[in-house]
Amino acid sequence: MSHVAHLSLQTKPGSFQKVCDRYHQFAEEVLASHPDLHDVIIVGNQAQNIVEGFGIWENAEQAASLEDTADFAKFLADIEANLAAPVGRNDLLVFYRMRPKA
Repeated sequence: MSHVAHLSLQTKPGSFQKVCDRYHQFAEEVLASHPDLHDVIIVGNQAQNIVEGFGIWENAEQAASLEDTADFAKFLADIEANLAAPVGRNDLLVFYRMRPKA
């Protein structure tokens, strides 16, 4: 069963796109260096200044280990001044995953 690491970021007004762009950069770096990370989905609601990311991992241990890396710490440091609230973190399980049509 796959594991989903979910981050929720409440941005300050005017910082939405900056946080989205930095999150995208971070996700590309993580995908390139963590073979247990299968997919990353980043979604947002600009009207509410909310950016959310979902990383689908092979297992929970690999997902949790990301938080102990220098890359994760740098990502948080880079966006901290643009956040209106602390980062929200959830752990979820994937029960069903459908393949998109080509």
